[in-house]
Amino acid sequence: MQKFLLLLLSTICFATITFGQNNSAAIFTQLKQMEVLGSVLYIAAHPDDENNAFLPYLTKERRYRTAYLSLTRGDGGQNLIGKEQGIELGLIRTQELLAARMQDGAEQYFSTAYEFGYSKSAKEALAIWDHQKVLSDVVWVIRKFQPDIIITRFPGDARAGHGHHAASSIIAQEAYTAAADPNMFPEQFKYGVQPWKAKRILWNTFNFGTVNTTNDSQLKIEVGGYNPTIGKSYGEIGAEARTMHKSQGEGRPRRRGSYFEFFQHLNGDTAKMDIMEGVVTNWSRLNAPGIQSKIQQIISAYKIDQPASIVSSLVQLHQEVNTLPESHWKAYQLNLIQSTIESASGLLVEATTTRQQVVPESDLTIQVLVNQRSNLNTSLKKMQLLSDQIAIKDSLLNIKLVNNQNQQFAYSFKVPTSQVISQPYWLVNPKTEGMFVVKDQTMVGKAENDPPFSILLNYMIEGQLFQKQYPVQYKYVDLTKGDVYQPIVVLPKKEVAPVKAVVLMPTTSSSALPKFEEGIFHKTIQYDHIPAQTYFQEASIQVVKVDIKKQGKKVGYIDGAGDAIPEALEQLGYEVVQLKESDLAPAHLKGLDAIVVGIRAFNMYAYLSDKQAVLNEYMANGGNLIVQYLKSNQVGTQNIKVGPYPLTVNSGKRVTEENAKVSFVLPNHPVLNFPNSISAQDFNNWVQERSTYQAENIDARFQTPLQMNDTGEVPSQGSLLIAPFGKGNFAYVSLALFRQLPAGNPGAYKLFANLLSLPKNQ
Repeated sequence: MQKFLLLLLSTICFATITFGQNNSAAIFTQLKQMEVLGSVLYIAAHPDDENNAFLPYLTKERRYRTAYLSLTRGDGGQNLIGKEQGIELGLIRTQELLAARMQDGAEQYFSTAYEFGYSKSAKEALAIWDHQKVLSDVVWVIRKFQPDIIITRFPGDARAGHGHHAASSIIAQEAYTAAADPNMFPEQFKYGVQPWKAKRILWNTFNFGTVNTTNDSQLKIEVGGYNPTIGKSYGEIGAEARTMHKSQGEGRPRRRGSYFEFFQHLNGDTAKMDIMEGVVTNWSRLNAPGIQSKIQQIISAYKIDQPASIVSSLVQLHQEVNTLPESHWKAYQLNLIQSTIESASGLLVEATTTRQQVVPESDLTIQVLVNQRSNLNTSLKKMQLLSDQIAIKDSLLNIKLVNNQNQQFAYSFKVPTSQVISQPYWLVNPKTEGMFVVKDQTMVGKAENDPPFSILLNYMIEGQLFQKQYPVQYKYVDLTKGDVYQPIVVLPKKEVAPVKAVVLMPTTSSSALPKFEEGIFHKTIQYDHIPAQTYFQEASIQVVKVDIKKQGKKVGYIDGAGDAIPEALEQLGYEVVQLKESDLAPAHLKGLDAIVVGIRAFNMYAYLSDKQAVLNEYMANGGNLIVQYLKSNQVGTQNIKVGPYPLTVNSGKRVTEENAKVSFVLPNHPVLNFPNSISAQDFNNWVQERSTYQAENIDARFQTPLQMNDTGEVPSQGSLLIAPFGKGNFAYVSLALFRQLPAGNPGAYKLFANLLSLPKNQ
């Protein structure tokens, strides 16, 4: 009777996988990884906080099992590629992290913390997050992953530059100790984990601009090496991984040449020469030095043009490892060895469907393609179709595979009534201000859901029976991209969608409220660099009862990094004219009562600086130009020209407390009085923040009607600048209107209407 061997599923979800096989160089890399039994867990706060050049050094040079734990999914960040904010942006940034991990070979984990926006202190971050719950999440990941060492990206103090950054270090250091304590979170043990103590925890110090936390007394290692097997340096791989964070504008040049990373000891055994000092990272840790020798023999015998020649030896290696006592490393190495066997033997398995969306009780046909592209003795024994990890079809096959001959199977079935809709697991329950609510402990830490459908294949290679699970994906052929794979989405049998998210209605209106059928609706987010993302939310229309007056009828809009300003303008009753570069000419702008520039647009488009004379002429003739926030004073390598008078933008100047007191410095200014009267109440119930990147070095000709500050900071008047120019007006608005308007804040709508309606100058 054959011994049954199960391949453990990867923590990286199937949605990011494209079908294909490892080439000979990648197989050789896998063989070298088998020699090493060491692991590193890297911890920080957000997607794109990880050290992208260091991770591939760990995975591909040192060949450690490496993972990045991001406490949040980046939900509160800004979006340079679209209009998604909040949980939608978190979905995008989750996939961008997974895309980065596909480049550098590390794994990806998350806690259930929600990124509620920029935070200036760890105290605030840990107060809004559930400190103990986030600590529990990190302890859980440590106990599951069992890292030999833990590395934080940030210190636990102000040098971190962001409250979330500092909090991630504080949590990591607490978790380092708590994970080893059997009295901490003992409820986790019933799920199979045990206390785990890493050898040490280190801080990966940095030199970011004006903040240099490195020094020669710290442990340092050279990480700028070149990997000839891959044909890239670790800096080059890191740049490719970093560039996956496209929503954050994190494209980076490929880094080449020698450079060092520095580390400061935080807790545990002190390392003087190397981060993994004192850790046994070979098979001696499993009392199996003979396996180490066998792997070295296989590597020596490997022929790059005949990878299948080592499969028999790998099968024997798998059998020998399987006789070892059960352990974390045994399971990991069995997984790695089986994956290498599959790659070296040329076994290709693909499960697809031509339907991207299904509903319970609908019919679905799945095509399975198997091709053995070598002359090895391989046969298919059994295939099961799984729905939500439960077998619903079972087929005995007993088919011997022939070299490079396709074996195709089709499975038609009715989607079970009990099939769960494709809701990201962290969105199943309503979140709090700072936390997602995940009730299933086994899901905590996972990057995303398991696929709704998969096939479980039993196959035999060289006399050994293996089992592996493959996701079922939607596949189609694009005329420009070729084969495209996307996740399958399970929709509810019935759903509804609102016409508009926010509807303004006068308080005196006798009109009936908009009618819609209650239920849920789904939204799909699509970008070329990530798999399509679908999520569900309660269908709702937010009716904002507010009386708003306005001047003018037609407003031009210049798109920026993505906001919902056009929708807000339409709610105010304006006709919106989308403006492109070719439209920025005096004749075309004539007749527009105001022009609104999208967030960060001046940082994205050099032509806006080049067109400043045209925009100045527009204002001189009576138009109002409203520029939403800039992130810096540059577009590429050039200085920005914005507005008729000098100002600079400081990316560190912002008011993150959404309830910060707002003082009216110029209470009689038209923006606070015409055509709507603005009071302190209009700044109630703002979301996430008051203002982003405020202006500094402000020319005396600007008027600054508002003043605000975060607790303990010097008051600033850089959130709103207005300057009359000719017959018109210019306004720089770092107030977070782009967040308040989609949230349906009535005071924000009134203030926005006043900006658009600034009176003409004589």
